[in-house]
Amino acid sequence: MKKKNRDERLSQVSDALFGSPSDISAAEAIEDLEAAGVNREDLHSRMYEKLCALAREYRLKQEQVPVPLRKALEELRTRMGPPRTKEEMDRRADSTISKLLDAVKSPISRAFPKLEFNTSFRNKAAEQPAGDRRIIENLEKELASDLEKEEKEH
Repeated sequence: MKKKNRDERLSQVSDALFGSPSDISAAEAIEDLEAAGVNREDLHSRMYEKLCALAREYRLKQEQVPVPLRKALEELRTRMGPPRTKEEMDRRADSTISKLLDAVKSPISRAFPKLEFNTSFRNKAAEQPAGDRRIIENLEKELASDLEKEEKEH
């Protein structure tokens, strides 16, 4: 009983902090995973392997695999396992190509975080002539303006 209460409390706290799972869209979940550095394909693969191991335990006990587990395995298998039909292979190829095209077409600002110049080297005034510092600062300004122009164009 205590474990159930604790789990419910943790669920309530989690919902209060992050929102209910039903409140988050698939796009927001994907964005959150990417921000956390989680590779979706690796996540799918790991989850598929864990669910396969769980289903294997049921089969070894000569028990039926529960329907929700079978459905989850089937959905993940279509993403991770080898394609069963030509249509499934074509659908995966189309999906992969569209992801690649989206990545190529995406603006630089989404592909890279906000760039900042490292000042530790150029702030060592004793080791660097004033002329060199001016050249570096001018180059930094040019690069920053070029990046801004590139972002505005896309």
